[in-house]
Amino acid sequence: MDGKEITDVLSNVKDSYFNKDLITLGYIKGMSIGDKELRFTLRLPAPLMTNHEELAQKCREALKDVEGLESIEIKKDWEVQRLPSLDAPNTPQALRNVKNIIAIASGKGGVGKSTVTVCIAEAFANAGAKVGVLDIDVYGPSIPNMVGLGSHQLGGAQEGVLEPVEAHGMKIMSMGFLATKDTPVVWRGPIASQLVQQFLGAVDWGELDYLFVDMPPGTGDIQLTLSQSVPLTGAVIVTTPQEIAHTIAEKGLRMFQQVKIPILGIVENMAGFTPPGSEEIFHIFGEGGGTSAAEEFDLPLLGQIPIRQDLREAMDNGKVFTNDNIDSIASLIAVEAMAVVTNEELSPFAPQEINLANDGETLVIKWQDNVEHVISAFNVRFMCPCAHCVDEITGEKLVKETDIPPDVKITESVPVGRYGVRFSFTDPSPGAGAGIYTFSFLRKLGEDAATNAAFDA
Repeated sequence: MDGKEITDVLSNVKDSYFNKDLITLGYIKGMSIGDKELRFTLRLPAPLMTNHEELAQKCREALKDVEGLESIEIKKDWEVQRLPSLDAPNTPQALRNVKNIIAIASGKGGVGKSTVTVCIAEAFANAGAKVGVLDIDVYGPSIPNMVGLGSHQLGGAQEGVLEPVEAHGMKIMSMGFLATKDTPVVWRGPIASQLVQQFLGAVDWGELDYLFVDMPPGTGDIQLTLSQSVPLTGAVIVTTPQEIAHTIAEKGLRMFQQVKIPILGIVENMAGFTPPGSEEIFHIFGEGGGTSAAEEFDLPLLGQIPIRQDLREAMDNGKVFTNDNIDSIASLIAVEAMAVVTNEELSPFAPQEINLANDGETLVIKWQDNVEHVISAFNVRFMCPCAHCVDEITGEKLVKETDIPPDVKITESVPVGRYGVRFSFTDPSPGAGAGIYTFSFLRKLGEDAATNAAFDA
């Protein structure tokens, strides 16, 4: 009996969540082989995963025929993996120790998005994860009341750093801590977006396994700012059973798809009501909206949360609420998030490297499939996709080649979320630096440049 024999046996044991063996997934840690005995730790990549004991039993079953092995001791724990793209240079310093950022979104208000955010976050915290909640619903922040901090006001920032407030084992930051309940927020979209940028860059979150972001409803400036400022592990869409909510939720789903943010699944809130002392379910808000959206977009329906008086009372009074249903939803979110983390590096959209050569005259991109493209700075600038340079309705180019300095250079490339890049140019014209070049757009630009180079040769 040796380590290779044990490893070979365990390489045949698969995790049904990810359909990969335990060795490939790196679940087996601290293996120790003694006289007729084996010890190791079965370390899963997320809390709330329900298959710990199942995998341990599979290991014991697989190892029972190993000659000379009489005793097997398996310890069970977990350690959350970090989303690789959060290591990008443009990630705010305050988020350097955050492993995953998950947005909780909805197409319209009033679907219980904040309630779902708090319940899910509390389920993770109760499981032992380090959890933060960022409430960027600047026009209707409700998280403070739900966690018993409705009257809390933040003091001044120390050296530009905001300290989150702790409640229920979670770190909380909200617009509600900055404005009184009697003061309406009447900011325009760009100002609200600047606040989001400040929250992302100035809040001292410390070490977190998960940062849950309670988004405003809809698909406006704030949602795009978040999507472009940091790589999100994924988004959870909250809807209700009624058909109109399903229709509006589709807009949020399509927005996240456009900016290349994985959608972890759909939660259907207010899914029926059962009066006390009765077993009959009344579908007050209709039936099947979440299921329809999940089927249409080929997404998991993470769960359904019924209308419950005890849940409403807990949120109104700032108390913890959890049950097996909430834990089940949180468990599926954990699994879906880790699936994204595990496979992100294989994404065909993201380049391996983006470099500036010849003092910014040339852009060099190396892709995941090792294809390398060389594009002139002039061509990158001329093909800018922003509204200054391209008519959004007709697609007609508004900028002419003669409008661009022939010696234009790229001075900086800054990643935008997980789907694109924004460039700065020496060109002072209005369109310079305004466009977001998606990875797919850059790939096409590089292929065209390669074709033209071959033709010219």
